[in-house]
Amino acid sequence: MKMNVSECHSRGLGNIPITQKILHQIILFFYLVLKKLWKVIFNIIIIFFLNVIFFEKNLFSQEKFEGMIVSIDKEIITTYDLSQRIKLALKSLNLEDSISNRDSVRERMLELLILEKIKTIEANKNDISHTEEELINFTSNIYNFSKDDFEGFKSFLENEGFDIDILLDQMSSELLWKKFLQKTIASKIIISEQEIQDSFDERTKNKGKYEFDYNEVLFMNDSPEDWQKSKKKLEEFLKLLDKGITFENLSKKFNDVYTMESQSSRWVLEDSIDKKTRESLQKMKDGEVLSFRDTDGYKIIKLNKKRFYGNSKFKYSFLKLSAINKESLKKIKINQISCNMDAKTLKNNVELMKFENLMLEEMSKIFRENLEILKEGEVTIILKKDPEFMRLKLCKKEVDNKSVVSKIDIEKIIYTQKFNQMANTLISNLRKNTNIKFFNK
Repeated sequence: MKMNVSECHSRGLGNIPITQKILHQIILFFYLVLKKLWKVIFNIIIIFFLNVIFFEKNLFSQEKFEGMIVSIDKEIITTYDLSQRIKLALKSLNLEDSISNRDSVRERMLELLILEKIKTIEANKNDISHTEEELINFTSNIYNFSKDDFEGFKSFLENEGFDIDILLDQMSSELLWKKFLQKTIASKIIISEQEIQDSFDERTKNKGKYEFDYNEVLFMNDSPEDWQKSKKKLEEFLKLLDKGITFENLSKKFNDVYTMESQSSRWVLEDSIDKKTRESLQKMKDGEVLSFRDTDGYKIIKLNKKRFYGNSKFKYSFLKLSAINKESLKKIKINQISCNMDAKTLKNNVELMKFENLMLEEMSKIFRENLEILKEGEVTIILKKDPEFMRLKLCKKEVDNKSVVSKIDIEKIIYTQKFNQMANTLISNLRKNTNIKFFNK
């Protein structure tokens, strides 16, 4: 019996006959199911990738709040804040962003963040504010860029991986504090004519005494006998100094004492310096660095320059004994060399030369460094200055009175000293009386 192809049966599950038509319906069914299924799968894939992208963006924004370290009243400091500040500090110190370098500045950066929060809180309490233009001007002065190129400065920082908001928060805090101090302290500083006159008379009386231009960093003890933390800070400072970072850059980040901008480098009369520091400075040479244990912490100092009282300068009169042969100089009896002698050739081809009324800046380094530490009548050891050996005898030094410190200069000095003292007392008291809570500590 003949059959139509369309009527030809195949057998399915359970020996159920399946026609070609049923087969088409089955295929169509699975096609429609798969089509819907692929749409679902495609949507799932799209949602997955969107979530990944959103998560990465969200991760960056939430990174700023990955953990709280400290709360200061209602303000908080996060691990992100601290990480960014450490990164900025390392960059400014030209240090590699490594774990060891981060550890060396971590504690100090956290303390600076705490102080900045305290400054901002106190300024806000006193209705101190600033405009965006003031902030840009202030930041441009600190970082030495044109205020018109602020966007370029921002782009540079962002390209380097820095969060500009963290830096601007720091600048805002310092600007608010500066304005707060001017408002609260400047008006309270009173300098009488008698005070200026007394200081003027004192300085006039002190002609011939040393003045020092030096930097110092104090690492104060948290409590009277707690030397461990202050010593640790000093050691961290010294490690960074050994890496080639300038003393000046480090002192700005580590100093526990507030210094008015105009007083970052100044001349200080020896009588105004505590005994231990003064005695150390007198023995030091220009550029030398020295650290020691002080009354209530550790101190490290760097001598930039020293000179005699105020802006006055000494005129030096001295003798120079020189010879090609060192042994010839050793044979000269110094007690027989008089300042009344004129230039001449002595025994064993030793040359005697006489110099009168020379300023230190007119001399070479070897003369300056050795003459300024001599007293009248004293003689140096044998010095080597190619191609000869020499000894110097100081005959006379007298003050050149052409340059005199004015009373206006003295008033500025007194004002700066009082301003810094009051500012340091204020921030110290605020730090002690502020509610500060450390987490995970």
